[in-house]
Amino acid sequence: MSPSASGRPVLIAYDGSDQAKRAIAEAGRVLGGRRRAVVLIVREPIEHFEYVGLGGARTLDPATVSAMQEAAQNEATVVAEEGAALAREAGFDAEARVESAPSAWQEIVAVAEELDADVIAIGSRGRTGLTKVLLGSVASAVAQHSGRSVLIVHPKTVGEA
Repeated sequence: MSPSASGRPVLIAYDGSDQAKRAIAEAGRVLGGRRRAVVLIVREPIEHFEYVGLGGARTLDPATVSAMQEAAQNEATVVAEEGAALAREAGFDAEARVESAPSAWQEIVAVAEELDADVIAIGSRGRTGLTKVLLGSVASAVAQHSGRSVLIVHPKTVGEA
């Protein structure tokens, strides 16, 4: 069965970065024009917030934390809608989705499972060395832990047009 005939959506992991925009364009080139896509933003939850001031460590009051959560959700929604618009330009019938989770890769894998996504498309920032060891790679973790096909779009190499 061809990808266009499967009826299953493409899950596009998106964070608003140039690399994520490049991943949408490449996914559209390879997969788009004939299928549904869900553009997913995973934002870290804001549960409580501590800061250090002149009087020592303090915790923000619940109303302030709630306002911060709402602002973060609104910002993520705007970015997700931007990603969905880019996906539509790339040929997908796209919708935006925002989730709040402490682990981006785990949430991407879980949403792909929930949607029965045919393919996960994700950009890779191309971290190397100590940065990769310390921060890891969301794209690598998704590819390693998902039982689905994963299209990883790598950064442009030096000298590439």
